[in-house]
Amino acid sequence: MKKLLILFLILPVFGRMQLPADQKALTLADFSSISHKIVYESFRNGSYDLYITSADASWRRQLTDTKNMHEMYPKVSPDGKLIAFSVDTGEGRARRRDLYLMKIDGSGRKLLSRDSREHCWSPDGRYIAFVKSESARRFSGESWATKGLFFYDMQSGQVTEHANKKLEHLYNLCWSPDGKYITATVLGGMGFRHTDIAIEAWGTKYFQLGIVGCRPEFSPDGKKIGWGQSDRDFRIAKIDFSRRPPVSQKDIVGIIQVTKGYEVYHLDWSPDGRYIAFSCGPDGEQAVGGMAPGWNICILELSTGRWLNITWDGNHNKEPDWVPLN
Repeated sequence: MKKLLILFLILPVFGRMQLPADQKALTLADFSSISHKIVYESFRNGSYDLYITSADASWRRQLTDTKNMHEMYPKVSPDGKLIAFSVDTGEGRARRRDLYLMKIDGSGRKLLSRDSREHCWSPDGRYIAFVKSESARRFSGESWATKGLFFYDMQSGQVTEHANKKLEHLYNLCWSPDGKYITATVLGGMGFRHTDIAIEAWGTKYFQLGIVGCRPEFSPDGKKIGWGQSDRDFRIAKIDFSRRPPVSQKDIVGIIQVTKGYEVYHLDWSPDGRYIAFSCGPDGEQAVGGMAPGWNICILELSTGRWLNITWDGNHNKEPDWVPLN
């Protein structure tokens, strides 16, 4: 079993001091008490498929096994029973990306919406928010090549558009635990060059979060937010929607920085808020459908700053998402 050879700069985490030089290294056994599993995408035998694994890597199972299509970007429902995911079919300009749903065991697969991507669940599990591809005629793999914001109602099966019809170029949606806001990164749209915003889920207003980087993700209690400051480092901070912007610069803390030539992406908080799962590897393509040879799924222990990869095959392993319930 080989670890990625990466130098990590451990910075204070929630007031904790830097690790002592004799800090014991993590082993997979240290994750054996974590009951929550992780779903992720992996490229093998010519296509992306979805896998589920225990945190200590003692158990792993393939959920999809399809040819001539790619299953990616898994997002598990709040009750842990369902997975919403992206499916790419076709090649070149004829390629398309659609939104699908299946049970956590890989059965009961069904199409939810054509030309749809970058989805997330509402905290009560009733809705799946997503964006549409900017063009249904000419495919673009760029995460930000999107138009609008939409909701799939799990009760009625109907799709409705968000009240603000001017939303565009959004990616990596995340619904706040209180159900009031949807965060996203916007690139070259709505008058922004590149920024992170919060959108009223059931209103028309939106505003900047006050952070630099991309892919903001809420902690389970909604009191903190994590994001990628760059391709090589993660930051976390307190978030308070009663102020504008909701993130203050004095509250921002770095948790990981990797050396040049490596990247960290796709941060996801564990359901108990104690760990962060993420993707890490040599310079690669972090976007959905992008190729990232050598990338593996890792887990960071927030209380100590220690980390360990739980896959080691380097098969373009990306987009980890914790299963909320045991």
